[in-house]
Amino acid sequence: MNQKYEKEISALEHGELGPQVAEKTVSEILIPLLSDDGYEVSQTPLHRDSSVDFVANKDDGSIQEKLAIEYKHYRSPVGANVIQKLIGASVVHDFDRLMLVTNSRFTRSALEIANSNLPVKLELIDLDSLKAWIQRAEKTEDYDFKLVNILRSSLSDQFAMLIAQNPQYLMDIEWRELERVVQVVFEELGFSAELTPGSKDGGKDVVLKCRVSGNDHTYFVELKHWRSQQKVGGQAARDFLKVIVNEEVNGGLFLSSYGYCDNAFEMLSEIDRQYLKFGNQAKIVTLCKQYVKSKSGIWSPTDGLANVLFEKTV
Repeated sequence: MNQKYEKEISALEHGELGPQVAEKTVSEILIPLLSDDGYEVSQTPLHRDSSVDFVANKDDGSIQEKLAIEYKHYRSPVGANVIQKLIGASVVHDFDRLMLVTNSRFTRSALEIANSNLPVKLELIDLDSLKAWIQRAEKTEDYDFKLVNILRSSLSDQFAMLIAQNPQYLMDIEWRELERVVQVVFEELGFSAELTPGSKDGGKDVVLKCRVSGNDHTYFVELKHWRSQQKVGGQAARDFLKVIVNEEVNGGLFLSSYGYCDNAFEMLSEIDRQYLKFGNQAKIVTLCKQYVKSKSGIWSPTDGLANVLFEKTV
């Protein structure tokens, strides 16, 4: 670990710093880490009444994100009430993501809340997590992330073309690869598309944004792609619907490359079906074919992007 950070982490671990000095120390560690990830970080006067110490903004053309960071200097573990207050602040100030950092630990109830379906992304960072973050940053110090993303995008482009040509190629594509294909396809078709993290994705794989009748709309896409050809059951559908309702987005598309069990739709009301649509392998192939045509300049949406999202679904 960087020797400077090692000294500062040690001071935090052994309780050598008071709350204000500790907060300043944590900021001196976090700001470079977040800056390397494309964020602009500033201390904000908001934290006096909103439980937020810092705000970091990211806008790289493909991702726009407002991240709120709160540091808690405790001797005892940080409890669920702190998280609930922070989530409340996110609603008031429209934060996209929350980061709660502490020199202590988190209670079991706090961890359970963090692992539940929340209306905002939440990360809990203790000193062990902070040290791991620093080590990852050091290992990738000379790492060209843009090149990796270019290669991934190129691979997803090739996969989309292969699927459009022959759906059997789905058999040899891993689930995360197919998620990236779906993201690239929707971006080409006119959506803003963000791939969620591989773990703790909040119950959705891709977040789509577009304009509908002059208004901003957000849709979630959940993808199930099991090479065992397992079908999706009713519980998965209900869980995804809960995410859509809790986060108050405009709708969701559930994609399953190998279809659905008979009970997948049994518990869904007619109102539920207005917000949640289901697509199978044929829908994935249709999207890939539209992608190929769009890349060739011979396709453009005629009925709006929402119709592109939901056509040929049930």
